[in-house]
Amino acid sequence: MNETTLRDAADHRRTMMTVTAGTATALWALVFAGFHVHWAVGGDLGLGDGKAATDSLTGAFLVYDLVVAAMCLAGAGVALELRRADGRSVVPRWVLLTAAWAATLLLLARGGIGVADDVLRSTGALTNGLSGMTTAQVYGEADPSAYTLWSMRAVDAYFVIGGVLFGTALRGRLRQRTTAPTLRTRAARPSTHTA
Repeated sequence: MNETTLRDAADHRRTMMTVTAGTATALWALVFAGFHVHWAVGGDLGLGDGKAATDSLTGAFLVYDLVVAAMCLAGAGVALELRRADGRSVVPRWVLLTAAWAATLLLLARGGIGVADDVLRSTGALTNGLSGMTTAQVYGEADPSAYTLWSMRAVDAYFVIGGVLFGTALRGRLRQRTTAPTLRTRAARPSTHTA
């Protein structure tokens, strides 16, 4: 195999990784949008069965969940733009990259802090976790059910997964942009034509 064939194979692998990561990220965002619509219309799947879960099904949270669902749909659009194999987008590059970086950092921060807060509170290392809130303040009851605890842990993990997915899709897009052949690199390649 010559150098050009190896370079093309590597470019193809990077493109496939970017497409796969972007697709997975868009699906992640659509599922999360679906959950927020479910919660907005009164559903409680994934919220646990404690008082805090039922209190969150009020008018203020209706608006919150609908806004977050819209943000998730926008995130799905960003993910689909990140996956474009040609590196081109209908969204200006700076807007796309800013949105992807923001999603990556916010999701990782929210999920990571939630996981750390729960681990510290659950193990007794910090009675009130990172947030300074007691178990009763967080869950609406001093002794929450296993369903409530694991529901909230799953939500925290879902944020982390979303951050990793957005970060992976963003990395693929950035590598795609920086490794795409330019006129200068094309001119430097040896010609395969014989006269």
